[in-house]
Amino acid sequence: MPGLRRITILILLAGVSLLCAKKVPKLQQSYQLKPDQTADVSLTKLVTAKQNCENWGVAAGLESMLKEKGVSLNQSFWVMRLNYGELCADLPSMDALANVVDNDFVLDDGRHVHLDLQYTEGVPGEVDSIIAGLRQQQVALLIYRGHPYYLSGATYDEYIGKDGSRLFEIKELRLANTFAGEPGIAFERGRDDLSEIQGIITVTVTTI
Repeated sequence: MPGLRRITILILLAGVSLLCAKKVPKLQQSYQLKPDQTADVSLTKLVTAKQNCENWGVAAGLESMLKEKGVSLNQSFWVMRLNYGELCADLPSMDALANVVDNDFVLDDGRHVHLDLQYTEGVPGEVDSIIAGLRQQQVALLIYRGHPYYLSGATYDEYIGKDGSRLFEIKELRLANTFAGEPGIAFERGRDDLSEIQGIITVTVTTI
């Protein structure tokens, strides 16, 4: 179901983030190692695409991310906005996706909300936010080789300093497929190519 790519990322929760392909550096203070920690999103939260097409995969991701935030706008709604019909199409550009998402909407229950698409291009740099999001059951999409996957889990080593600072070294990212019946992948440190990660998509919701 999930999958990942080679990531050796260390992040100092105090505010410093690093991406590297090396072991945790020797630091002046001693750190307690908590190996093989895991964080995973419940797979029951994840909607799969009605059609196994890239545009539907992204639309299913939008549906899942918004549902978690109390906004019911399903994948058919997003495909219609993107493609002017329930068509099978390639992955939309991030500009095209932002153009349909970044707007004000009136929901069926009468609420008014503003949506903002957040796209981080390339390899995620802030590992602490990734782990925090998984722990808090927040849904995100990761684009890998032109295909949208759910970022569904991670395995990481945690280093805790005497001063309370923490370092994270991600060993594996698990990616669940947005296509029904299709397997996810595991993105492993030291095995996979970081350059094939195109970016991460999230959505923010503001009541207006």
